[in-house]
Amino acid sequence: MPPERDCQVTTTPSVPTDPSASIPTPHGGGPQAGILNRPSEHLILAAFNITGDPSTTTTELRQVVKNELTSTLSSENDPSVAQAETGELGYAAHHDRAHLTITVGFASTAYDKLNVAQSSRPADLVPIPWDKLGDTPDDPNGGDIVLQICSDDPVVAEHVLRQVEHNVPGLSTAWAHTGVQRYTSRQGRVATREARGWIGFLDGTSNLDPAHVQDDYQLTFVNPDATDTYPAIPASGQPGPYGPTNAPTFPDDLRPFNGTEPGWTRDGTYLCARISVNDLATWDKASLDDQQATIGRRKVDGISSDLPGSPGQTDQTPPNFAANPEDETVAVSAHIRKANPRTADDLPRRIFRRGYPLYEGGSGTIRRGLIFLSYARSISTQFEFIFRAWLTNPDFPRPGAGIDRLRAFDTTVLTGGYYFVPPLDAPHEPWSWHLPTT
Repeated sequence: MPPERDCQVTTTPSVPTDPSASIPTPHGGGPQAGILNRPSEHLILAAFNITGDPSTTTTELRQVVKNELTSTLSSENDPSVAQAETGELGYAAHHDRAHLTITVGFASTAYDKLNVAQSSRPADLVPIPWDKLGDTPDDPNGGDIVLQICSDDPVVAEHVLRQVEHNVPGLSTAWAHTGVQRYTSRQGRVATREARGWIGFLDGTSNLDPAHVQDDYQLTFVNPDATDTYPAIPASGQPGPYGPTNAPTFPDDLRPFNGTEPGWTRDGTYLCARISVNDLATWDKASLDDQQATIGRRKVDGISSDLPGSPGQTDQTPPNFAANPEDETVAVSAHIRKANPRTADDLPRRIFRRGYPLYEGGSGTIRRGLIFLSYARSISTQFEFIFRAWLTNPDFPRPGAGIDRLRAFDTTVLTGGYYFVPPLDAPHEPWSWHLPTT
């Protein structure tokens, strides 16, 4: 199960106060939209394979994205030619986009097809290692390009996907999945206290806040001058921060961060996507005690199970195991403990989650699960380490701890991938994502 499953929703409405003061942006554009802004209600996550000339394809894709982000619709009426506009939004320009954002990411295979030199590529981008993650997805193909399309109007989001499919012939859709949020943080919407996932527990707990906290911003976005601060792989069999009698062991093939990031990657970020279906039929039959033991929190208020629930405590109150790692009131295999052990040594491994509950038709019933999306300055020292060294490692935080209990309800992995989301070249042109020259 992805890190901090109970922490999927972000409530970040703006960018950090003058982040360029400590993180200069050579291209002047900063991060892409769809990461720091308030989350919209509906998501389409779609992956594409490049089947045409890569340079022409990315140029055509950029134009479609620009049209969608400027409410530009075609009004062609010549019946003798195929129409560029598909018509479901009508033909009037300047339509309401319902807070549309389009975030574009590129897989390592995209840079292969674009013939980008290795030294000019994002240094930590590799194909997603499904076998090492312990997953067998229905579709292991992550595509070359991914679009995170978010809007408060599902038809506006659908129009983006359809226009890409209709007007960029050099792309072939690999897969597309839909998600929905009950809570978006917009004025008048459901309060944050009611932001819950399909499993009924609070979302948004223990997440990074890169829009307001500079240290969190630096964990989310690449700074080529700071790669020497990335955490190293810890030694196995050392008690360390997990208590004097807790000596976890780690997989011997964990991937370290190697190399340096090209200058153009500044304010870019790595996107890890994993789409899975949850066994809610079994989950719903579990007792409240079993559910709370699986997560490590109380269901009604999100407070850690090792806290007494005294007045003033909230889901943001640190668990007792953070200060007393040998306290196993919250089991060592509980989700919040496997996903975030909360030691000082582990703070640099945190990731920014911006996932959506999966909600789409399927045989028998609606398919419910999680479109897990995380953003971070690296993959190897953050998402991949969390997933392999913590969540699925039976010997963390101590030998014999077992894997994350929540994985028992994560029954089917559909697809996903690793991508780099490049920064913008122009701050007010969200379609100006940077592509390095070959």
